[in-house]
Amino acid sequence: MPTLETVDLWIQGNVLDRKAWSDSTEKGIAVTQATRNLVRWYPDTDLTDELVAYQAIWELQGMDPALKFQKQGVKSVSEGSDRIDYSTRDKVSPDVRDTQGPPAFELIEEAPVILEGGRLI
Repeated sequence: MPTLETVDLWIQGNVLDRKAWSDSTEKGIAVTQATRNLVRWYPDTDLTDELVAYQAIWELQGMDPALKFQKQGVKSVSEGSDRIDYSTRDKVSPDVRDTQGPPAFELIEEAPVILEGGRLI
């Protein structure tokens, strides 16, 4: 299981855009949260430092005040003639999704609805 130390080493040697990681004082919590989420979303995957690193950075980037609006479902913010439109921010890091595919919560199929009776006109 990846640890804070091994994830930090992996990030230092492999990630160019690591500002969110470098500036954070909550790295341990980010690794714990990333690990917990990845275990839930990819239950059959052995976690590596790489996967946890990408997800931890993604979690830390999500702490940006502007990105918090996305989590809360805000569609846009306007002030005077300035306007910012938000799209939905994925829970899963794009790098994790690229290597692992869709998470388990997207693969759960709803039970088919059986429609009986009635007539088509």
